[in-house]
Amino acid sequence: MDLEVLKLRALTIQRIRDFLIKKNFLEVETPVLSSTLIPECQLEVFKTDYIDQWSGISRALFLSPNQDFFMHRLIAQYRTNIFQISKCFRNLEPMTKVHNPEFSMLQFYIMGFNYLEGAKLTEELLKSLVPLFKQTNAICQKITPPFNYISVDAAFEKFAGFKLSDTYDKNELAYHAKAIGLSESIEKPFDNMNWNELFEYIYEQRIVPNLENAQPTVIYNFPAQFPSLAKDIPVEQGKKIAWKARWQLYCAGIKIADGRTEETSPDKIRLYFENQSKLKARTAKINHPIDIGYWKIYKDFPVSAGVSIGLDRLIALISGNKSISEVLPFTV
Repeated sequence: MDLEVLKLRALTIQRIRDFLIKKNFLEVETPVLSSTLIPECQLEVFKTDYIDQWSGISRALFLSPNQDFFMHRLIAQYRTNIFQISKCFRNLEPMTKVHNPEFSMLQFYIMGFNYLEGAKLTEELLKSLVPLFKQTNAICQKITPPFNYISVDAAFEKFAGFKLSDTYDKNELAYHAKAIGLSESIEKPFDNMNWNELFEYIYEQRIVPNLENAQPTVIYNFPAQFPSLAKDIPVEQGKKIAWKARWQLYCAGIKIADGRTEETSPDKIRLYFENQSKLKARTAKINHPIDIGYWKIYKDFPVSAGVSIGLDRLIALISGNKSISEVLPFTV
C-alpha cells in the first residue's frame, strides 16, 4: 500500500466519524476478547487463552467476529445512537481479494429506525464520501449513490426466473436450480442439498453476478429460514415464505454492508441462543460458551436499526480497487 492510499484510508475513517458524530451518534469502544459470544453458526471464531500470572490457571477467550454482543448491552442500558470502528476476526474463511481473517468494521445503531431507514442513512453516509472517490475510475462510478432497492423475492424473479415466495419446498428449489442451468457437483447434487444451501447457491450464481455492473444495490427481506437477530416480517396472506427485516448492500458486485431491524423480543432471543448454541456445538470447529442470561437485556430493548460496513472493502472501492490487499497496511 502506497502513502496516498494510506492517507485515503485515514481520511475516509475520519469523514465517517465526522458524519456520524454530526448525526448525534456516540462513539464507543467494546472488548475484542470475550469469554462468551453470540452463537452464530455461520461464523467460526479464533480462540486464545488467558493465563493467570500467579496461579497459572488459564481460561479460554475468543476474538469477536463482530461487536453486536457488547454494543447491544450498551443500547439496552443507555438507549442512544452509538457507533464503533473496530477490528473483527473470523476464522475458517478463505483469504481472498475481499476477506482477511482480521478486518476493520464500522457498526452503528440508530434508535427509532427500522432496517430500510438504516439503509437510507447508509446511502447518505456514502454520499458524504463521494468527494473522496476517484471520479474517473469505473469502480467508483459503481459505488456512487443513489442506491437501487430490490427485494430478495423480486431479485429471484428478475435474475433467476422464479419467485422465491412460491418455492417453500426444497425439491421445488432444486427443480428451479436445474431448470436455470446451474451446474451440480457429483459430490453434492442439488437433490442432496437442503433449502438453505440451495438458496445460497442460486443467490451467489444468479443474483450477485448481475450486481457487478449495476448501481449500488440494496437487496432486502431475506428468508426467515436463516436464523438471525433481525425482526420477523409478517407473512403475507397466501404466501409460503416468511421474511426477516434484513438487507445487504452490493457495490460493484461486492457486499460491503448489511443491516437489520433489531429483534426486541426476549423470548425470541432466548430461543435463538438455545437453538444456535446446540447447532454450533455439533457443527463448529471452534465452539464457545454463551451467556445464557443474555436474553434478559431485551426486556425493554428499544426499537432500533443496526448497520455493519466492511471498511476495508469500502476503502478499496473508493480507491478504485476490488482487492482489500491494496488498502491494508499489513495482511495475515
